[in-house]
Amino acid sequence: MLIISIRLQQDYSSNLKFKTSFRNCILEAFKRRLWKETEGDDWDIMWAEKEWIHEVLDHTHLQSNQKINHFRNHYELTRKDLMIKNFKRYKKNLEREGKSEEANNYNFFPLTFHLPSEYPIFFEEFKRQSANSDTKTAWIMKPIGKSQGKGIFIFNKIQQISQWKNTLRYNQDNPQAEAYIVQKYIADPLLIGGKKFDMRIYLLCTSYQPLTLYLYRTGFARFTHHRYDSEDISNTYVHLTNVAIQKTSDNYDEKLGGKWNLQTLKLYLMTKYGQEKVAETFYNIQMLMIRSLQAVQKIIINDKHCFELYGFDILLDAQLKPWLLEVNASPSMTSNTPVDFELKCGLLDDVFTIIDLEKVLTGNEEQIGGFDLICKGNPIKLPINSTFTTYLGAFNNRQQQLKKIAKSTAIRLAQTYSEGQMKAIEVGSKGQKEKEEKDKQMRSSSKGPQAMQNGSNVNNKSNNLTKQNTIMKRNTTNLPALGTMQNKSNVKRQPLQNAGQQQQIQQSQSNSSKKNNPNEDSMLSANQKLQKLTQESKINQFQPYKQQSQYNEVMGMGGGSRNLQKNEE
Repeated sequence: MLIISIRLQQDYSSNLKFKTSFRNCILEAFKRRLWKETEGDDWDIMWAEKEWIHEVLDHTHLQSNQKINHFRNHYELTRKDLMIKNFKRYKKNLEREGKSEEANNYNFFPLTFHLPSEYPIFFEEFKRQSANSDTKTAWIMKPIGKSQGKGIFIFNKIQQISQWKNTLRYNQDNPQAEAYIVQKYIADPLLIGGKKFDMRIYLLCTSYQPLTLYLYRTGFARFTHHRYDSEDISNTYVHLTNVAIQKTSDNYDEKLGGKWNLQTLKLYLMTKYGQEKVAETFYNIQMLMIRSLQAVQKIIINDKHCFELYGFDILLDAQLKPWLLEVNASPSMTSNTPVDFELKCGLLDDVFTIIDLEKVLTGNEEQIGGFDLICKGNPIKLPINSTFTTYLGAFNNRQQQLKKIAKSTAIRLAQTYSEGQMKAIEVGSKGQKEKEEKDKQMRSSSKGPQAMQNGSNVNNKSNNLTKQNTIMKRNTTNLPALGTMQNKSNVKRQPLQNAGQQQQIQQSQSNSSKKNNPNEDSMLSANQKLQKLTQESKINQFQPYKQQSQYNEVMGMGGGSRNLQKNEE
């Protein structure tokens, strides 16, 4: 039965279709599931680029079974300027509602301004920071719509960004300079081996109403290939950890790719800073990610067809405080090492499992592959007696966990299949019985007149028997017998006769017996004659006056016949 269920599920899975323009780990993950690629609109899941969402999705009607990898206005969180804008607004709303403690938790992003629109405000802050510090404060400029480190630079002199000042002053309606955000540079990052690093962590959102989030246990740390130097602000290889930039460095390690597994990083930090401190840091990272999506929960257009795999870039400072750098809507799925390739293929495979196009999950799973459910309406806390505060950076037991899901799914499908078979058998037998009853009713209705005639004959017979019984009762008497009756089993049943006929028969029988035995009565005593008289008389045809005269004769009493005749007259 299990084999049948698994084969049925495999047959259904092989009929699923996908569509994508990517030719990296995304395509490999699709093919590993034996799904079929299509170029038409009959796809079940589409891994699209962000531009397709902006241009096509709003004008496309999706079928109920179709899934796509972006929400319609995902940019509210993934575009740098809008992300900061939404965080600031959400923090102000919390303060206005009197939730100051929760508002203070939104301190995980650096001081940020939008240029050129907020240039005057930034200028005042720049002067204040420079006056309060003995050293020149470094600031980092990032274009709002680019990725992979493109267009990023660091400065510590206001003259280096004069073009944004001039654009705002002379052409406010049509600025020529590209929109940027400027952030205070975190000058004291945590270093390992004298090199700067940040972390790429994956978060899957399947719904914003209710907010449903899955955190992937495995991520990686991206290292620079040059030692950190805060004074050398012009060297991008020192300050930017993006793989696209580090790959062009002469010191780039192609074998390791400048990456550490997140579990390896966590174990290293525990040996240096202690388990409790590191556990608190990783829990703060998890809550940082949840709060980020809570800030835009009411803004994002929720759609049952959409899901989103976010790539969070997080930096730790020297005090192990996490800082959110940016959120990527399309984290890179191109691998640069075999380890990286397997990590991303496994990540995508677990994403497809959670999306559940095969309809095999119950919806109550707390872990699916390498993903752990961390929020469903509200953040989910682990039990008090748990040794973990978060599974981020813990051992990824996705293979064992997927086997458990496969086993439980196979058992459930087998039970469903068995119940379906039993139900079909019951429905078939019930239908057969109904058919037989209908045939029986049709046969009885076709013999209706004959059945009615037979019924009338039976009724007539029963009426005749009833009448005969009443006649027999009327010919009987309830007077007591003058003696003992013989056993009913010795009395021969006679045909029904009237009283006169019975009397004649009795007299003829007594006369014949007297003729045959003339001397018998003379030889008997009086008591024997009386006993014989009572035996010969029938209690149901008893005639009291006649029998009284016979009794008198037997007992030697005269006048019996005369009195009898007188009474009869």
